[in-house]
Amino acid sequence: MKFKMSELAVLLALFPGIGIALHAQRPTDIVKWTATITKSTKTSTNVALSATVADGWHVYALSQGTGGPNPLKISVPSGSAFVLKAPVADAGVTKHYDTSFKMETVYYLKTINLNVALEGISAAPPATLPIDVRFQACSDRLCLPPYTAHLSATPKDK
Repeated sequence: MKFKMSELAVLLALFPGIGIALHAQRPTDIVKWTATITKSTKTSTNVALSATVADGWHVYALSQGTGGPNPLKISVPSGSAFVLKAPVADAGVTKHYDTSFKMETVYYLKTINLNVALEGISAAPPATLPIDVRFQACSDRLCLPPYTAHLSATPKDK
């Protein structure tokens, strides 16, 4: 069914929440990621990953167990000058028994701050570094499908 612009405007005026609800269901609107290179040498690099999570939503943690929601996963695309040096440590997680999943869930609320240590596999550190972050965001009413954010970490001073 096609709507004229005037009919759509009337619908949005009568039900303003429709536009906001439809727009806010994208993972990139719910979780906003940044990646910053905090230290870099020829052999190692540290990246600070940060995210803000929209009110009413949460992101499942790195340490989320199997058999339920998808845990956060950090990776470096193949062909990059660096690889993950060690597992990333969880920080600031909330634990809660979720009756929908019938298990304890571990997640982040409001903010996520992680430090990622990388080991160099090429001669010179790049000016930017690709990092992929796969996450699942849920509210108390619904879970979005897992989504991979393709980030580009840049040095702190840029």
